[in-house]
Amino acid sequence: MQLRLHPRRGRGNFISRTFIIKSIAVVFVLFLAIFLIDKIDMPAPNKLIKQELSNDKLITIK
Repeated sequence: MQLRLHPRRGRGNFISRTFIIKSIAVVFVLFLAIFLIDKIDMPAPNKLIKQELSNDKLITIK
């Protein structure tokens, strides 16, 4: 009976490939999320909000 050798692939090569694929997937998901958030239409306020503070509410620091 003859032994059949199955050479192992280098683990570093496999790990680096999966890391690259996962990091590309994460970057793609982030770009997709930014794109979708940009598409949301937020209403702008129609009225200018202006609030005046009186002098008695201001505190001066010496």
